[in-house]
Amino acid sequence: MQAAISGLIRSAALIAVFAMSSAQAGDDLPVVQQHTQGGVKAELNLNAEQTGAIPLGQPLTLTLTLTDELSGTPLRGLRPRMWMSRQGGDQAEPCTAQIRRFASGRLAQRADRDLNSFQLLTLNADASISVINPLLQLNNTKLEALIRLPGVGTDWVHARGLDRLFVTLADRAELAVVDLANNKLIKTVSLGEGKPRRLVIGPDERTVWVALDDSDRLVGVDVATMAVSQELKIGDGAHALSLSEDGRRLVVTSTAANQVSLIDAQAGKVLARVPVSGTPLAVTHSALARRAYIGSLNAPLLTVIDLDNGQPIERITLPQPVSAVRADPSGRHVLAVHTASSTLMAIDAASARLVAQASVVAQPDQIAYTQRFAFIRGLGSSNVQMVELRALDDGKLALNELPVFQKPPAEMPEHIGPADLMVTTPEPGTMLLGSAPDTALYYYAEGMMAPQGTYATYRRAARAVKVVDRSLKETAPGVYTGLVRLDRGGLYTLPTLLEQPRLTHCYAFNVDETGATTDGRRIDVTWQIGDLSFSGSSARIASQTLPGSVRDAGKPGQAPRAEMRTGQASELAIRLKDGQTGQPLSGIADLQVMALERPGLSQQRAFAKEREAGSGVYVVTQTFPREGVWRVMVQSRSLGLTFDRSPLLDIGVRKTEPVANAATGR
Repeated sequence: MQAAISGLIRSAALIAVFAMSSAQAGDDLPVVQQHTQGGVKAELNLNAEQTGAIPLGQPLTLTLTLTDELSGTPLRGLRPRMWMSRQGGDQAEPCTAQIRRFASGRLAQRADRDLNSFQLLTLNADASISVINPLLQLNNTKLEALIRLPGVGTDWVHARGLDRLFVTLADRAELAVVDLANNKLIKTVSLGEGKPRRLVIGPDERTVWVALDDSDRLVGVDVATMAVSQELKIGDGAHALSLSEDGRRLVVTSTAANQVSLIDAQAGKVLARVPVSGTPLAVTHSALARRAYIGSLNAPLLTVIDLDNGQPIERITLPQPVSAVRADPSGRHVLAVHTASSTLMAIDAASARLVAQASVVAQPDQIAYTQRFAFIRGLGSSNVQMVELRALDDGKLALNELPVFQKPPAEMPEHIGPADLMVTTPEPGTMLLGSAPDTALYYYAEGMMAPQGTYATYRRAARAVKVVDRSLKETAPGVYTGLVRLDRGGLYTLPTLLEQPRLTHCYAFNVDETGATTDGRRIDVTWQIGDLSFSGSSARIASQTLPGSVRDAGKPGQAPRAEMRTGQASELAIRLKDGQTGQPLSGIADLQVMALERPGLSQQRAFAKEREAGSGVYVVTQTFPREGVWRVMVQSRSLGLTFDRSPLLDIGVRKTEPVANAATGR
């Protein structure tokens, strides 16, 4: 019996499972940590929609709650600074040193995630997107990245949770999807008939609604799957869209059909189709009044409809037709402009009546707001019209012209599009104004007589500008919230700085990336030699005690170890399953197996072949030339699974012992 067992052990290739070195197991959500310093209690909460292991590739909500230690009173109006840094190597950097390094703003000292910053994006005429960091301390450039698109972009929206940018490509009838975390194009979505120009995204960031000009189609694209999920008929022509703040009501204009569609954006159905004469295109809404305002291009008419039921409330006769219209942030005032006559018209949102009109900068076409002023761009002017909002409360127009541009926008008419070239920044009372002819962005602060700064667009004509704000926001008294997304596992620190009152601290958490693809999906990997197997689960590698083992199992979360003999050819099987559905992953032609001699002395690589079509089981024949410890891992480029994310199997290889001759005993 003993001889039979010994022979089985020698030939089975697998003798024992025990602990080897590997990464720590990841923390589970929610991660809650507290720190008290100088009378301030700071509680960190890291959470997501689902509990369990910290996910990769999915949005995480980071909340920092600041209260007075003794009274518990929320500390309001503060500006906490926070960074997220993935730790490497064995030496832990002191917390204060991390904070000092990241706060310097130098390129070589940047954290993996800066939760204090904002980025400037320009949608360029050369089919690219520029990513500009205005806080980067470099003398010659602030350009972080240049993202190439397959076509010239027209309009765009940002899904903050997944950090994805959706860009319409009108000439290609496509929607480009850009991963801003990695600054790369990840997909183009074919939209079919029509030219996609304008689009909107709801506050829940589940659906991007895209209107296709020269057709009667409105399509919904799922943000997570990046696929068309629904389609509605909205009438022919060119289209503009306005989505209510709560994401419930979507208003879409259709010029050729002389129609406005009111849509239940959550249910994905048309609630009402309202006839509007005079070629309706421009549209806005007031959250305060719960009304939509539709301007007609070829008639001096502003139509007001109820956002809840689509019923027309008022048809306002104006001095001129409407080229652009936009409600102010308070929802109390609506400003409309007519480009050809250079006319500005002010409407009271509640009473739906015209309260004032005036001549403004030549050929006004875009309107933007800060809390105190409206900014109106004129295609034929190098100046921008400023309108004081407080004066509108008295039915008056207080106007002032601000010199901004070197050349009027009309000098490059081919780059005039529907997307905004004037946007606010995270700093209160500031506006960013883009110019295609100047190839520049201008930074303006209220109260100044001219722009305070200029950012180069690096000889690229910007058709639109967008600010992506990554800083923490005070969402409730003393509660500061931000969104992050991780594409790598490991140990992370969160250096945190509060200037007044003074607080410095580094929170920490661990993320397990075992079996995770580069886009955050999980793949379960099972190693099998003979009848025995080890699983690299979606959370960690499970160590098991198997029949015939001569050592105890190792600790959960550590790499299992098998034993083999030198020169013996053994079949190693790898079973792949989707970590979410449990379904086999079959047809993978590029599954590569690497055996690495520890500590990195040599390596062997081979491609595994699927044992049976559809089985999801891949096999490779492995022979180890020398004794020692060999670490086995897999990768597949098509799956997005790389060697550094692979579950690990450590194989202890022993020197082959001579087999005794039965006749001689040697």
